Amino acid sequence: MQLRKLASAAALLCVTSFAAAQPPEQVYSGLNTFSAFAEYSNDSSHIILGTTPNRKIGALGFQYQRRLMYRRPLDLYFEAEIRPAMLESDPVQIGTQIDLAPTAGTFSVRQEAVGICHPFNGPLNTITIGPTTYEFYQQETCGRRTVVEQGFAPGGIRINLAPRHRLQSPFSSNAGYMFSTQEVPIPGAGSFNYTFDFGGGLEYYLSHTRSVRLEYQVQHYSNKQTADFNPGVDSGFIMLTFGFGR
Repeated sequence: MQLRKLASAAALLCVTSFAAAQPPEQVYSGLNTFSAFAEYSNDSSHIILGTTPNRKIGALGFQYQRRLMYRRPLDLYFEAEIRPAMLESDPVQIGTQIDLAPTAGTFSVRQEAVGICHPFNGPLNTITIGPTTYEFYQQETCGRRTVVEQGFAPGGIRINLAPRHRLQSPFSSNAGYMFSTQEVPIPGAGSFNYTFDFGGGLEYYLSHTRSVRLEYQVQHYSNKQTADFNPGVDSGFIMLTFGFGR
């Protein structure tokens, strides 16, 4: 009996010593992660639903992630994003009247955001009123306007593949809404738009809870027929994110 007890104690001691000698599992993941990001799209085009081209959009924002599931092949997170600072650059068409006689002059008569800008020079117009003859023509040129926006996407998910490795493959999708100081992308389309995005990239962990992430995101916004016009905008974004978890 004593020999059996001694053998059991020795076996337990060996197992405990072996476990203690093993290094802790390398896990690159945080239960709660707070991130700051910057993103930019230099153009828009028809990717999924939007039809409005040539929009440039940049934003600074913050993310919160809560880990919902942790398994060896992947982590699953709830994700929410806020964009307090967004800028959108839209093409505008500028209508100008060029007077040639009796005196020369230039007068801007109209400027508005358009889906596609088409510059051109109109024909010469001649009007005689009494002894005076007036000569002028209309000119259309292209410019740009800047619109300030804010966005909030409270409903998102993120999946990180290979959470035991420093270099991981994240995929995400978010849905929310956006406010703007002017109607976007064109007049009559409204200042409130719904948004959703999806994409993926690479995430490198500097430590077990700090990381840098580079992604390509396809983002869409439109008003879902809540305004007179609903052209929608699809943009491809490059997104750089720094995360701090615990």
